[in-house]
Amino acid sequence: MLRWYQTDNRLLWVLLALLLATGWSTTGLVIRFIEEASAPEITFYRGLCLSFAVTLFVASRYRINTARAFRAIGWPGLMGAVGLGLASVTFIAAIERTTIANISFLIAATPFFAGGLAWLIMREAMAPRTIAATGIAMIGIVVMVGEGFAVGSWLGNLLALACAFLSAFYVVGVRLGRGVDMVPTVALSGLIAAGAAATMIDSFYISLHDFMLCALQGIFISAVCNGLFTLCARHIPAGELTVLSMLESVLSPLWVFLILVEIPSTLTIIGGAIVLGAVSLQAFWPRRWRRNQAP
Repeated sequence: MLRWYQTDNRLLWVLLALLLATGWSTTGLVIRFIEEASAPEITFYRGLCLSFAVTLFVASRYRINTARAFRAIGWPGLMGAVGLGLASVTFIAAIERTTIANISFLIAATPFFAGGLAWLIMREAMAPRTIAATGIAMIGIVVMVGEGFAVGSWLGNLLALACAFLSAFYVVGVRLGRGVDMVPTVALSGLIAAGAAATMIDSFYISLHDFMLCALQGIFISAVCNGLFTLCARHIPAGELTVLSMLESVLSPLWVFLILVEIPSTLTIIGGAIVLGAVSLQAFWPRRWRRNQAP
């Protein structure tokens, strides 16, 4: 019997990608509730929790062949792990230095990096529907970034942009390894993030409250969402997948507004609506058009 994660039903993978983007969008909100821990401390404990949860899942699935599953990811998996691990470091560092909305808008540039990197490494052309959706999304990003730069610091903005660039390596890495189970890549990324944070950390002490939030983000948001993302990458091209993931950039500021009463500007709302329209175009492009498009 065909397992659900082996199906080629495009609608299933599109809906799952949108669901994962919704889960990721809560990351900034969760980290905002951390009271005392610094960015390196958050990254360290979050990375360890992420790696532990995913390794436990891989071990329960492969048992005595767990080490073989990790070796099977090869250099694409290693590239993806380094990209995702370092993206986590820059993302959490950016949260200390600029607004959640500004970070979300800049990370929305990931499709452009991923599309270019996929073409450079894989010669994977972006389908016309993806180019159209990306072009529309760029308009929304320009509108929002113009507003976001006015309230953010240059260092925080630079770190957020670096996060988008590094995330592209993860997207392309798991896409390259789509014939292999790339979930171990996520576990390895947690160790890389924790290792990088350990070189910058002042104290390994963390309160129970802050540790629980790190564990929540590392296990239930990052581990689950990134693990399932590796499955989506086996069925959806890199450029298309990252455009779908841009829904996160719209929802992240929304959660902050609803819970922390951080009111977005009119330009932020307009830009977010444009990006959401691009995501909808990519996700629900009419079937009669898709049939004649490259996958």
